Amino acid sequence: MREYHVLFGLLIILSAWIFFSKINYVSVEQLDDTGAVRIKVKFLVPMKSQNLDEKIQLISERPGKNFVKSVQWIDDTTLEIFAVEEGLPRGFKTWLYIKPLKTKLPGLYKSVKVCYRANIPPFLSGLSPVVPSSGPLTLEFSTPVKKEELEKHLKTGFEFDLKPALIMREDGKFFKDCSIWHVLPEKRLQPGSRYTVEFEGLLENMAGSSAKAGFSKVFKVPAMPEVVSTVPVNGSNDVPVYTSVSVSFNQDMEHVSIRMGGMTGDTEIKGKTAVYKPHTVFMPGKEYKVSVCGRSIFGEEMEPYSFGFSVADMGDKLWVEVNLRRLQKVVVYRGSRMIRSMLASGGLPGPENETPLGFFTIKDRGESFWSDKYREGALYWVRIKDDYLFHSVPRDSQGNIIREEHEKLGMPASHGCIRLKDEDARWFYENILEGTLVVIHD
Repeated sequence: MREYHVLFGLLIILSAWIFFSKINYVSVEQLDDTGAVRIKVKFLVPMKSQNLDEKIQLISERPGKNFVKSVQWIDDTTLEIFAVEEGLPRGFKTWLYIKPLKTKLPGLYKSVKVCYRANIPPFLSGLSPVVPSSGPLTLEFSTPVKKEELEKHLKTGFEFDLKPALIMREDGKFFKDCSIWHVLPEKRLQPGSRYTVEFEGLLENMAGSSAKAGFSKVFKVPAMPEVVSTVPVNGSNDVPVYTSVSVSFNQDMEHVSIRMGGMTGDTEIKGKTAVYKPHTVFMPGKEYKVSVCGRSIFGEEMEPYSFGFSVADMGDKLWVEVNLRRLQKVVVYRGSRMIRSMLASGGLPGPENETPLGFFTIKDRGESFWSDKYREGALYWVRIKDDYLFHSVPRDSQGNIIREEHEKLGMPASHGCIRLKDEDARWFYENILEGTLVVIHD
């Protein structure tokens, strides 16, 4: 019988322990329409004085929502927290977490978890002034609002669907943000036109409160993006064997695709202009067709556009391409026919070492040279301009190939000259005559 009394006593003590560790009195009082709240936590047992900055967390159901808060002890059993959501929208479901805090009872800790939602008067806080013809028109409210009343009283002059915005959470799932509603036209709106969106009625927030709201706003559907000019001009003849292709539009563009048959390149967008930089030269005498499509910063897709040009005919002349892209090389052509491709190394990055880009003609040549400045020499040099040369892999003062420099062929390695293998440098020296065109590009 005594054992039962002991067991019963232990159960009472354990229950009391759980009660005092888990049970707290928490009150949440909203102070005003901004959503500021005062949270009082009564711990029922005396608490130790401790740093609370890392112990108290306010977490919103809306990803990325932050809070302004202040914390103070009223006495050793009562904690007071003032909190408000930063910026609009506000009024999302919020969880207050207080991690285990030490009490004055040895081994006893107290923690808190409570959920609340501020009651924010609903009103329109923002509207997209420019809307793509396919939508959506975006309505932003001060707080999450329910769909029924919004859909009932919203007038647009066109049939639409109404859907809340979706925000991706850290776990990869989506949160439905009912403070932002997308008005999706059932049919495309007319580009270049203006539309009015109106509302007159009650808006109900997620806290269950309604408020009369009214607004009348005008939004614009942007004009369709169009090409206004190109370089080269459509139908151009005698276009150089290497040039960038530029396309200008009537408005700022978000995405542009420029394509040419048989060519690859990179497209860079700067406001209303897109520039296509080819990865290699054009073939002499060939006609090229350029296809352009894109989307403006307003989300409008342009009608596909095309234009063409013809490249200058080089006849049977020799000419040289120096390609300083990832695998650097020198390519020699006769007219439109490639006759030799050679691995090369151009200048290192930086203004002191970069190889000059552009169009040049071959100057003089020599069998060897030595540079006191760089303590290097080379064989079979051919001048591009000034001190920029084609030449062999560098030699040391004894005339030996500097092996580590030879291993860099195909990558930037020089002080601005174009390095070639010995056999390629000699061939170049013997076959590429003074006055030959050289095109250097990256």
